[in-house]
Amino acid sequence: MPTTLVLLRHAKSAYPRGVGDHERPLSGRGRRDAPVAGRLIAQHVPWIATALVSTAVRTQQTWDLAAPALQVDEKRDMPELYLASADAMLARLRDETGSSVVVVAHNPGTEVLAERLTRNTSSPDYRQMVAKFPTAAFAVLTSDEPWAHWGLGSARLEAFVVARG
Repeated sequence: MPTTLVLLRHAKSAYPRGVGDHERPLSGRGRRDAPVAGRLIAQHVPWIATALVSTAVRTQQTWDLAAPALQVDEKRDMPELYLASADAMLARLRDETGSSVVVVAHNPGTEVLAERLTRNTSSPDYRQMVAKFPTAAFAVLTSDEPWAHWGLGSARLEAFVVARG
């Protein structure tokens, strides 16, 4: 069964004084960019089986603003995605069963995972992605492999998009 993964880095966050990292909200720019990300993701992936979202406030807010543009069957809040490494994210992903998943998380894990999974490393999208994976950017990756077999170079980068509102 073909599988599709969307790796979405949370939108731009604010840095309010006295607020811990996990609790940081989106900035004004982040609140503008997140809905754009949702609309752009929908253009690439019309249906998503599962959304896995870090429990950090900025990732939850990114999802809440992006989700109205998306057709998603299930959203799961994942504390283990907060500042997760690429290896931890991949281990979590390998447990999935649906054909399409969006992961809303943080860098550097999001960027490193996208780079490791991509096999078409000479594409313009890949070069843009490795140059910079900014906030509200997402990578769309596909593979003919089930999630359990995803690993180094197992997926094709279909798109890399930076959402700006």
